[in-house]
Amino acid sequence: MADVSTSISRAWPSALTRTRSRLSRRNDVTALDIDQRMLRVVHVTTGKMPGSIRIKRVEVVPVPAEGFDLENPKEVGEWIGKQLKALRLVPGTVVMAARRGEAVLKELLLPPLKDAGEMASMVNMRAVRELPFPETDAVIDFTVTKVPTKKDLQTARKENSQSGSTSDIKAHIVVAAVRRETVNRYLTITESAGLTLTGLGLRPLASFRALKACVPEINSNAVALISVRRHEVDVDILIDGRLVFSRELSVNLEKPEDVMDLTGQDSITQAAKEIIRCLHSYEGSEAFKPMEHLFVAGGTGLEDNLRDIIQDQTGIDCKRMPPPSGIRLPKGKETDATRALTALGLALGFVDERGLAVNFLAPKRPELRRNRGRTMWLLSIVMLQVLVFFLFGARSKLAEKFEGELSGSGGLISTYSTLTKQEKDIGRWTRRSADTIKSWHGANRHWLEHVAFLSSVIPQCDQIYLLKINMRSANTGVISFQVQVRDSNVLHSFEKKLRNLGYIVKPVSFTPANDKYGYKFRATFDLTLPDRFPLDLLRHLDTNTPPKRLPDDIHADGLSCIPGQKGTCSV
Repeated sequence: MADVSTSISRAWPSALTRTRSRLSRRNDVTALDIDQRMLRVVHVTTGKMPGSIRIKRVEVVPVPAEGFDLENPKEVGEWIGKQLKALRLVPGTVVMAARRGEAVLKELLLPPLKDAGEMASMVNMRAVRELPFPETDAVIDFTVTKVPTKKDLQTARKENSQSGSTSDIKAHIVVAAVRRETVNRYLTITESAGLTLTGLGLRPLASFRALKACVPEINSNAVALISVRRHEVDVDILIDGRLVFSRELSVNLEKPEDVMDLTGQDSITQAAKEIIRCLHSYEGSEAFKPMEHLFVAGGTGLEDNLRDIIQDQTGIDCKRMPPPSGIRLPKGKETDATRALTALGLALGFVDERGLAVNFLAPKRPELRRNRGRTMWLLSIVMLQVLVFFLFGARSKLAEKFEGELSGSGGLISTYSTLTKQEKDIGRWTRRSADTIKSWHGANRHWLEHVAFLSSVIPQCDQIYLLKINMRSANTGVISFQVQVRDSNVLHSFEKKLRNLGYIVKPVSFTPANDKYGYKFRATFDLTLPDRFPLDLLRHLDTNTPPKRLPDDIHADGLSCIPGQKGTCSV
């Protein structure tokens, strides 16, 4: 890659640069960075106040020199899990960073868009043309590094109107792509360690975030950052707070105690030559600006030697990277913090308001544009079909329910049949009763008078009581009633009394039927009314006085009179 630029521009609309919500981040973030020599662990926690960050742990663990296969992700993950247990560190949210050599970086100039989905569509369409591997095997993410302001747009329009040109100011966008197998490798490492990987960033961007934490006042200048490791060196150049150049160099530096040897001096000199060659390559790029500062970061112990060589040959002010100034470090961990600046920048970038500028686990994806009118039309059709289906289903259910209520056991049909039969019986009985009443009225038998007369001539209830009475036919003039009698003498005397009164009495049929009150016989009387009854029933009360009341009747002696008045009785 010749030139790249990547940063977090505050001028870009929040709809595009806000890559993750605050709710999706955890309070505790653990950044892991491993190479051929060291495992670097930085544990950061965020407070309740916005922007409150605390570094709780900074640990540097040497990687085994023998018997350890760094290319085996499962073995690497198991070893990391053991080291975290030994450190008694329980990570919450875990983030890692891909090496610069594992990623492809490309700067694109595109029209500034406010819609993140449209921007992602444009980026993907342009990026797939320049990938060195198939699009299906790529994970692509991007970050906007520079967006023209309203003032820049107005100035450009004014210049275009004066010169007649149609050039537009473009937005600077840096695209980063890695192979999918690279992402799977880091996922396998964390899974083997018993962790869950939440973010996968890029080392140059993490180094840039570490530079902002260590030297926040030089973000507006051209600065070179050289991150030294025993087997690789990253050269990153920033202008106006943007990363515009990034290279990874493969080196083989000796241990600090071997510097005095000829071989050690040759390795340092060779590494310095490669770094200077990268700086000269930057000078030939379009984004070149004279560098004002150069920082060397690392924990190999050879940084001072490289700094001296580079400063002598380039004349650039070259310094060692200082520890973070705006963040409180654990006591006694300043040296480890300078050796783990990449992991520190990775953790700080994840807990920032905008999150990681590039995250290969959650890349920005194009939004699928749909025809809203057609979508609503299809949705209306589907909803109509669902409504019709629901109505037919409800109709079927109600039909089954009503069919069961209509035809089932105890349903309306059987109830209707029963009521129809009862109606016929009732109608038949009603008609018969009506005919009987008409015949009674026509025959002028005085049925009610006879019933009242019989009730007055029947013996008292301590001898006999009536069970039921029936007037059979007006033509025949028969009154039938059934009584319960105490003994046969009462029965015979009552029968004789009825004959003497003028009734035609058929032979009385009686049967023994002893009830619980001591009445021993049950008899049925059939009285035929003669055409001319000898007694005047209308004057019966004058000839037949009512029977005397029983002695225990409270109304027999006029006890209902009002107490307290003259001539009244009292209980």
